[in-house]
Amino acid sequence: MTAIARQVVATGTDAAEVGSKIVEGLAGPDLRLAFVFADWRLDAAPLAATTYRGLKAPVLGGTTVGVIGKGVPRDAIAAVAIGLYGDWARIGIGVAQDLPKAALTRSRDAVNHAAAMLSTSVDALDPTRHVGVTLVDGTCGHKEAFCIGSAAAAPKIRFVGGASGTEPASERRALIWVNGEVMQDAGVVVLLESDRPFHAVTSSHVVPTEIKTVVTAASGQVIDELDGRPAGSRLRALVASLGETLDEPQPSHTFARYVDGVPYVRSIAQIEGERLHLACGVEVGHVLRLMRPGDLIGTTTRDLAIAADKVGGTMAALLAFSCSGRHWEARSRSLERALAGAYAAYPTVGFQSFGEQSGMLLVNHTLTGLAIGAERVGGDR
Repeated sequence: MTAIARQVVATGTDAAEVGSKIVEGLAGPDLRLAFVFADWRLDAAPLAATTYRGLKAPVLGGTTVGVIGKGVPRDAIAAVAIGLYGDWARIGIGVAQDLPKAALTRSRDAVNHAAAMLSTSVDALDPTRHVGVTLVDGTCGHKEAFCIGSAAAAPKIRFVGGASGTEPASERRALIWVNGEVMQDAGVVVLLESDRPFHAVTSSHVVPTEIKTVVTAASGQVIDELDGRPAGSRLRALVASLGETLDEPQPSHTFARYVDGVPYVRSIAQIEGERLHLACGVEVGHVLRLMRPGDLIGTTTRDLAIAADKVGGTMAALLAFSCSGRHWEARSRSLERALAGAYAAYPTVGFQSFGEQSGMLLVNHTLTGLAIGAERVGGDR
């Protein structure tokens, strides 16, 4: 059986050379789509141009604080790529640019454009054959609106995706690229029409507590007050009431908003005195549930095994968007090797994300992704 997906890991500091290695590993006449994810320290422009020119197929990707793939050397400057091959897949792509002007409208239009490339409409999309995959600029202040607008445009199908990343605690912008063009303040939607089984993965290991708190002062992604008290002191007291200790400045405890009984996790990226910096936006009046860290490795292993079973027992590819908060936690708990091993058990390519799309909402501390089965629906032919 001809491989329907191939993965490449390329290291080095010369972006054009890294791009050439990716082209050498992925080029083929039946290449339908390539994803390329790269360390933020690589120059995005030559990497994007080299891969698009050399592969002669749609190429999408973005920057990250860490790439995910089997054989990525520890602390190396690297890029990873995955190519999808053959007539089992049809691809529609839509780009939402200049999101600050009209994020909801432009993300909706991107989905409509992607559907038109498939010679169909959003109303005709079939959840058994179609799935949406998104990438968005992780330093754009409109990530949540992009998620809402894209998924709301095609409510019959599942959407998963990730936000690109960059150097932490800097003014440097995260980037995405589409067919050689490097962008910021933008998002891209891929509609995949597949006759292979697929499964949209969402995995979060954090565990809810009984403690709820109300945001009483906040701006953007910063909480200043909880329950009418300084946010840092209030959070420390809530964690202490559980008999637990709050890690600082990057805690492994998180918050979650519950929507229709489903938790949407909001990571606390940093504690700065009394201010809590979240990885997603928050508003005054939001009721947040305090979440404690659970079994990161066990939960990830279980959920990926379920995904493999859903696609017929064998994955041909796993496209993974894994929150950088999961990796910070893994480092703090000496679980980096175990987490890498959980991903390496499957043909995984992806990146550490600055937020993950799960349906209509942007979440944190979560693994989202797309598992693609090796066999055709109904058997190979």
